[in-house]
Amino acid sequence: MEKTFCCINAAARDYAKFGRLYLKDGNWNGVQVVPQEWVKESTTPTLTEGGVNFYKYQWWINRSSTHDFSCDGLLGQRIFVYPEKQIIIVRLGKNDRNQNYFKLFGQLIHLL
Repeated sequence: MEKTFCCINAAARDYAKFGRLYLKDGNWNGVQVVPQEWVKESTTPTLTEGGVNFYKYQWWINRSSTHDFSCDGLLGQRIFVYPEKQIIIVRLGKNDRNQNYFKLFGQLIHLL
């Protein structure tokens, strides 16, 4: 039975590959797996029809950067994608301890 809201059993490397797929605009080693237009659409906020400037199609979009985005899992899994510097960060864990990882990793990336 399929679930549409949670429970992908994956390792950090698998999540990093998903981040890489989006970092490369849907292209995996020369094969366009996800249409480039969809990647752009899903990571670009729109304000029409009730849209917001920080979220779209399961991606959280960093409003203070050029085009950083992330997705969040049910139990603390996170994939952060920073196209400008070609960096992907994966975070696994059950407890966020009230940490804003988007902000923390964004600060780290900008120091690199």
